Amino acid sequence: MPDRPYVEWEFDAFDIAAFRRVRGAVVQRHRVPGGPPGVDGAAQPWEVLVTPLPGGRTRLHLAVDPAVVDRWTLAHVLLPHLARPTAGGDGTAGVEDPDRPSVRSTGEPAPPPALPVVTVRNPAAPPTWCRAYRSTVPGVWDGLVEAARSYGVTAGEAVVAAFAEVLRTWSSTHHFGFTHVSVGARDIGSAQWERDADGGTFAERARRPRVSAPLPSSPVVLATTLHRAPPRGSGPPAVELSPRPGGLLGVDVTRDERGVVAMVWQWPADRCPPGMTEAMADAFRLLLERLSGNGPEWTSEHLRLVPEEQLAQRARINATQAPLPGGLLHTPVIEQARLRPHAPAVITAHRTLTYGELHRRTNQVGRRLRELGARPGRLVAVVMDKGWEQVVALHGVLASGAAYVPVDPAVPAERLRRLLDQARAGLVLTESRTDTRVTWPDGVRRLCVDTDFDAVADGPLEPVQRQTDLAYVIFTSGSTGTPKGVMVDHRGALNALHDVNRRVGMGPGDRCLALSGIWFDLSVYDTFGVTAAGGAVVIPDPSPYPDPGHWARLMDDAGVTFVLAVAALLEMLAAHLENGGERERIARLRTVIQAGDMLPVTLPGRLRALNPRVRVFNGGGPAESCVLSVIHAVGPVGPAATGIPLGRPMANQRYHVLDERLQPCPVWVPGEIHIASEVGLAQGYWRDGERTAAHFRPVPGLGERVYASGDIARFLPDGDLEILGRKDFQVKIQGVRIELGEIEAALAEHPAVASAVVVADRTVPDLPMLRAFAVAAGEARPELRAFLARTLPSAMVPAEVTWLERLPLNANGKVDRLALAGLDR
Repeated sequence: MPDRPYVEWEFDAFDIAAFRRVRGAVVQRHRVPGGPPGVDGAAQPWEVLVTPLPGGRTRLHLAVDPAVVDRWTLAHVLLPHLARPTAGGDGTAGVEDPDRPSVRSTGEPAPPPALPVVTVRNPAAPPTWCRAYRSTVPGVWDGLVEAARSYGVTAGEAVVAAFAEVLRTWSSTHHFGFTHVSVGARDIGSAQWERDADGGTFAERARRPRVSAPLPSSPVVLATTLHRAPPRGSGPPAVELSPRPGGLLGVDVTRDERGVVAMVWQWPADRCPPGMTEAMADAFRLLLERLSGNGPEWTSEHLRLVPEEQLAQRARINATQAPLPGGLLHTPVIEQARLRPHAPAVITAHRTLTYGELHRRTNQVGRRLRELGARPGRLVAVVMDKGWEQVVALHGVLASGAAYVPVDPAVPAERLRRLLDQARAGLVLTESRTDTRVTWPDGVRRLCVDTDFDAVADGPLEPVQRQTDLAYVIFTSGSTGTPKGVMVDHRGALNALHDVNRRVGMGPGDRCLALSGIWFDLSVYDTFGVTAAGGAVVIPDPSPYPDPGHWARLMDDAGVTFVLAVAALLEMLAAHLENGGERERIARLRTVIQAGDMLPVTLPGRLRALNPRVRVFNGGGPAESCVLSVIHAVGPVGPAATGIPLGRPMANQRYHVLDERLQPCPVWVPGEIHIASEVGLAQGYWRDGERTAAHFRPVPGLGERVYASGDIARFLPDGDLEILGRKDFQVKIQGVRIELGEIEAALAEHPAVASAVVVADRTVPDLPMLRAFAVAAGEARPELRAFLARTLPSAMVPAEVTWLERLPLNANGKVDRLALAGLDR
């Protein structure tokens, strides 16, 4: 035999004379131009030999040209012809072809389905192929024929449509194509089948397939041999055909005389995630069985094919109901001041505030703000550098009954004006060193925490707000050019803070290092989480640049036990300790939570090398889910790890990964994170009902309060979440969420700019850099970075702005951001 894939089939009785008569007719029918020469000189994609065996048995050998057909089930059309010639003399008389579509052009072929794949570590090595065998119960084929006929389709079309539904469930895009090789009674056909999220019922989609000429090398191939059952007395193939080189998935479907539909799935072991293809095979089998029973799937628009065990696992993980803590964010200080008035509450390098002093100063600020009109639902701005004054200010605003809106004092004057105007914040808390440095807008009343409250009475203030009243509004970058004000109430923030304290065992002896700016929502824990447990917050000195040396000294002096920060700051601290040999400075550190960004796989090991007692957690959750809503205790990280799970939802939070149709995604399949909670979600966006309605919306089966986060993630087999990136063009710079659209809107305000696009350059992993591209409105091409620096925070000013004659477009006529990200610079 030639060195080609082949099958062997044995028979108890074999009519060699009939075989010789039929073979000539089959050779004529299955010629392929340019293919390998047959015995008669004609080109054909196969070669067959007959070997008599002892005992009267006969073995047929079939070799197949892999350049033409490469699935072992194609043998089923040839073997029945050759081994059981009918009265017609050609093995085809009276046979219906139920799976042969008419081929019609649909224009440009669709891309293959975006199935989850694993990066091949050694591309040069030949793949190891895996196989999974599935078969339905008897009678499925006959039931499928009857059910399909009632909807105006053939059983073969239903099988192909069912396969497309399985691909659509496991594909992260819903417009795709795959090759269907159909083995009919008279010939072998191949076509490109296309599917997209075009609505309609399953029966309607099966009736209107889009079919075009096959692609030269499709990575996904379905081969069906359904026109007749194999001859009685034949056994399974002794050797299976090799899969297509470069292929990702091959599925062979046949039927037998009992009505069993059998499937063989083949895939490269090093390309497909563990268990994924087996789950797809199970879903295909179950769907065919349901369709054969004329089940509701025929008239359903969305088929739920995610394995039941996966859905049950998520239901268990999402069973996070827990009692809600009482009180308000700031009220634990009242109790701590009564029980432990001399215990430290706020520690800086130069001053320590006890709980008694913090309580008194909080009352002074709260009382004065009430006198000036602070009420529940109103916002008071806090604009100041790091220091003990920040903690007093934030607690004081809440003591007044109002909510606080934090603003970085380093933002440009125009942005400060816009934020204060958008927040309608006529009152601003600051401190004297910041007050003299900032350019303040007209009409804003400022009070310095360090100098303007000494004469105010410091007696107790009774709370005037409820748990559902606003606690703070944090403005994040907005894609329309207007920052988004995330509104969080006391109940939502308390829910997250108490869950963190419970998980890490936070208590009065703990010290929390506050690295985050108060305009970043991680600071909510620094300010209110540690005081809820009776511990102390340790605040570094203000600095225009991160100062890990100062942090390390302060951690040593104050005995810091807990740090919650983004990965970039933690890496700076680790590098300083590694290079300076000062690991003893974090000897009392026992818990680190990274949140707000991707956790590098090497960072947990580096932290444990510095202090083996350190427990590392990976956490996250957008500002709209109230500080933290998902968490993962990081164990040992293997050398082959490419990422660290984000974890599982925290108390009273539920996480779902949904596709474009808002249907659950299977394990390994990326989708958008949707967070459901009755208490743990923000109230919405400040003075923006339209945006609130777009992002906080009901999803059938999930709840009335579901936040569509824009984060792309997938479930892992153990139920953990793995974050993959953003759905939109949003990026994070050192944990700060940035909408590229806001920078683009700022660029568009310059009269010299006709259009502009901003992309994130990810040349350096885990360190995105902003780059802008502008098209001039005229001849002038001024320098734009200085212009942006007057209106945007420094983190949002692109590293460079490049002028282009025109912006590149993709095939859909949209700006090709990927091309811009890859431009040589």
